[in-house]
Amino acid sequence: MIAIIAILAAILFPVFARAKAAAKKTQALSNVKQLVTGYILYIQDTDGVYYEHAQGMSVGTQGPTSLIWSGYIYPYTKNVAIANDPAASNPTQSFGGFNFTGMNYVPVDYKQLSLGYNQNFTSQFGYACSQDFSANAASCATFYSEGQFTYPSQSLVFASSTQRAPSAAGNGFWVSPKHDLNANDGMSDRHSGFAVVSFMDGHAKGINARSMLVSDQVTEIDPNTTGQCVNYNSAKVYWDPSAPLPDDAPLCEGHGIR
Repeated sequence: MIAIIAILAAILFPVFARAKAAAKKTQALSNVKQLVTGYILYIQDTDGVYYEHAQGMSVGTQGPTSLIWSGYIYPYTKNVAIANDPAASNPTQSFGGFNFTGMNYVPVDYKQLSLGYNQNFTSQFGYACSQDFSANAASCATFYSEGQFTYPSQSLVFASSTQRAPSAAGNGFWVSPKHDLNANDGMSDRHSGFAVVSFMDGHAKGINARSMLVSDQVTEIDPNTTGQCVNYNSAKVYWDPSAPLPDDAPLCEGHGIR
């Protein structure tokens, strides 16, 4: 009898583990879907203008209590918890005694978030800014608007991010295609190699995380990359509105989709 129970346990425990992981992924997809829905409602009230990661970031005036993106959409979502992925750890404490704040003073620790906003939606991190950076460069202080995105169903807004401890380098509140998977400021592939993502048109899905990166555009692989070709990934996910798009320029740095 004991041997039979042991055999059944060996068979069923992996099944239960897979079911639990699938349930967490489903909840994470629901969370990024709710985030992008709140995002869409927000921009309807701002004449189609998108927010930056933290208030003042585009012009360098952000501070330790600046409003972050989750605060901008809080009036529409009424839920801070959806900025976290249930497959990640629960945030435990504030960073350095401070929290970036959500709207209505709801505290959010920006490092420990596990669903991040596309870093390239703050223009100072975009390709165009890196090319003509100066104190007065318009490309570094741009607030993007709906009309600048030709392909909303391919333009990534939120994705699984690499959660960081309060004292660690990196930030969970954003996600960048110029950093490797599970690296500081990069995507997380915590869902069995997949990341949950949502797009500007409001849909959400799980995508193989590696397929959304271009290896020669990842700084941990090529420290000299400019990020010019981040939109040429095999998943055909568009990250940077200031960088070339495959539909407009089939080749980037001599290569196409890769």
